[in-house]
Amino acid sequence: MSVHIAWGRLRILTSKYMIFAQGITMNRRKFITSIATLTSAQLLSIPSLTTAAPVTTLGPEAKRRAGKISTMPRLFCTAYITPNAPGQGNQEHLAAKYPLIIVPQDTSKQFVEWRDKVRQLNPDIIMLGYQVVIEETTVPGPGHDRIRELKKDIWSKYPDCSYPTVGPSYKQRRLVDPRDTDWENAFLEGCYRTLTSYDYDGLFLDQCDVFPIAHPQLEIRNEMRYALQSTLLKLRAIIPNSIIVGNTKNSWSGLNGEMNEARSDEILDELKQFAHHKKPVVELVQTRLSGNLDKNKIISDMALAHSKGAFYGAAYDYQHILWIDEFDEIINTQYK
Repeated sequence: MSVHIAWGRLRILTSKYMIFAQGITMNRRKFITSIATLTSAQLLSIPSLTTAAPVTTLGPEAKRRAGKISTMPRLFCTAYITPNAPGQGNQEHLAAKYPLIIVPQDTSKQFVEWRDKVRQLNPDIIMLGYQVVIEETTVPGPGHDRIRELKKDIWSKYPDCSYPTVGPSYKQRRLVDPRDTDWENAFLEGCYRTLTSYDYDGLFLDQCDVFPIAHPQLEIRNEMRYALQSTLLKLRAIIPNSIIVGNTKNSWSGLNGEMNEARSDEILDELKQFAHHKKPVVELVQTRLSGNLDKNKIISDMALAHSKGAFYGAAYDYQHILWIDEFDEIINTQYK
């Protein structure tokens, strides 16, 4: 992967390039759609993005794999596996059956060797490295380390100076304020570090959204959405040919697509065509299971996903890979 870096030129977003919406009451998906063209046009007028932004180019093998995406069977797997953890070993053969997989960005030896084994079993597999966007994280890896290097307050803050948090009481996580330019610069460099730390085909951006809890004022949340959208477009400028998928119910300009995670009732709505996705479009639908194996739910959700050309996956958790006979039928018949 050849790389040109000019990180100092990335501190370019100021209010000059932003028009903050006030009093907008439309739902968030429509809001993002309404600003996508405007934000793209603004960013194209910024010299450092059009001429000197850091750019990564795909190597020969990544180009070869990317060329197969349109004809791949529409199945994927989320595999946040720690290979030497009890009950999580020896799953490489299952992981390699999937055409597309999401994996941790951890660069320790056991994780690299695990990814290497999966690649050896399936040289065509599309592998997306995991990167958190909007939440505080303790997950190891070079991209997350770059965010943790920041020695300033980058977190969303309420008018009373309290911090909104998400997650269980024993692990509360603060939320980034995406208007912070130091965070933006660190996030973009962090994504670059993750992408180039292994032979990834792209990135999976987890928690890629501005949550209602982020701030009590609508206009502030709208500012945050504008800022996040512009950051994602800058990321696209840096990695123009890599796959980028966000975990969010909204559609974001510049991404190849988004993941619908455990929202069966919203699959068709979230898979509506979005003109500002980067091609090839890579939409994901993830079913989360509990209790007995519910094949009827898997088959129903999978049919909805495949009717719109999306990749489909099902799991009880992301540490144990699930494979059912019906997936073999998809592999053997889809796009043949």
